[in-house]
Amino acid sequence: MSFSSQSAILPNAGPFALYVTFNVKSAEQQVLQQLQQLPKLVDDLNSQQADANVNVAISFSHGMWQKMNQAMPDELVPFQPLGSGEITAPATGGDILLHIHSNRHDLHFYLLRKLLLLCDGHLEILDETYGYRYLDSRDMTDFVDGTENPKDEGRKEVAIIDDGEFTGGSYVMVQRFIHNLPAWNRLSVAAQEKVIGRTKPDSIELEDVPKASHVGRVDIKEEGKGVKIVRHSLPYGSVSGDHGLLFIAYCKRVHNFTVMLESMYGATDGHSDQMLKFTKAVTGAYFFTPSQEMLSLLSVKG
Repeated sequence: MSFSSQSAILPNAGPFALYVTFNVKSAEQQVLQQLQQLPKLVDDLNSQQADANVNVAISFSHGMWQKMNQAMPDELVPFQPLGSGEITAPATGGDILLHIHSNRHDLHFYLLRKLLLLCDGHLEILDETYGYRYLDSRDMTDFVDGTENPKDEGRKEVAIIDDGEFTGGSYVMVQRFIHNLPAWNRLSVAAQEKVIGRTKPDSIELEDVPKASHVGRVDIKEEGKGVKIVRHSLPYGSVSGDHGLLFIAYCKRVHNFTVMLESMYGATDGHSDQMLKFTKAVTGAYFFTPSQEMLSLLSVKG
């Protein structure tokens, strides 16, 4: 039997995305059955709506997976809080993560509303965030986001489990960040570049990357190889409301997320990512994204 990854993981992020974290309040098997029908609904939309290019991934937390008729994925664990004081990564949980990206913002709203109607009140939304590509793939700090993201076949190599019981699956981490742009914009461009570790106009790594810069904290090597993840992050928000970055990434190992987070939040050597003085995580969770085939076979125990 061949195993295919869910459609949202390997393509580059579309210009619009929706990220929703749910708790399942009741009727878990009914909710699961509706989630299993969602890829078919996406296929139908793609055939009916020209150039929609809708892709979807449905992922499950450690707690939710314990209720399934499958063994636990090896590295699926609850997200652990990190940091101290003003620089913290909270663990906010959730049972299910829905990630959709496409060329059409309206279709994301349509799919979510359809899912909620079919689930008949059994789902509770914990976080609903609509992301969008900003300028030439920049964060709202006006720096290019995801410069080192794997490309082409490298994305599959990094993101997708390639052997064993969970072939075709992937682990996913999500954090929503709220930016303090007034404080950020008070910095000179040179100071901002030292915080990020890259140039602002063209995203070239600085010759002398500061140890506590963002690049300095997440450019990690183990046994001579870079620790990689496949990012699907996009900015979100409005001028008058909260705005920032919805950080989401896939990887065939939770280990890669853990070492990056520990480096960013000072757990490795006491130095934290200086960018965290200007942005704050308000959500944090790990999930597992089964292959398309495993998703279709899941059922709730009992």
